[in-house]
Amino acid sequence: MVLIGPAPHQFPSEQTIDPDRLPEVIARFPAVDGLHLVIGRGRKILRLRFEPGQSCYGAILLPPEIHGRIRADTSLWFLRWLRGDVHNPSPEGAWLTPFRRHRLKTLLRLLDQRRSGASPRQIAEALIDPALESLSAAAWADSAERKKLRRWTQEAERLVGGGYRDLLHGG
Repeated sequence: MVLIGPAPHQFPSEQTIDPDRLPEVIARFPAVDGLHLVIGRGRKILRLRFEPGQSCYGAILLPPEIHGRIRADTSLWFLRWLRGDVHNPSPEGAWLTPFRRHRLKTLLRLLDQRRSGASPRQIAEALIDPALESLSAAAWADSAERKKLRRWTQEAERLVGGGYRDLLHGG
């Protein structure tokens, strides 16, 4: 989250940050701690908080905190975004969601089990549903779980084959 406050006194503000004129506002809600905005699209999304009680904004606030580097990187990305000079995802857009983190763990477990010699059906039993053990061979051959496992395997192999680079760049 980028914290935005007033420009320092006697400091010429060449560019103000007007929350009413920012493009690509997805969400806007006032709160006790200020006005909150979510801006951007897709992987170029960012949360902003404007300090309460101000009429003009012209500074990004970087309080000393344990995660100061992340806030500083996010603030620099926001300044580039204001100039129209961003080609990569925002630091917030590049974070792994809990769903994506779970999915990657599942794909790694799939690869580990394949490399240890487990059959596709054994892998599906471990990762999808232990009840698959009771399916007949014909039922397994036509099952949605088998098709899901095939898709997961392709995705895992793509990541290992170089697709992980997309993750490193926020993709």
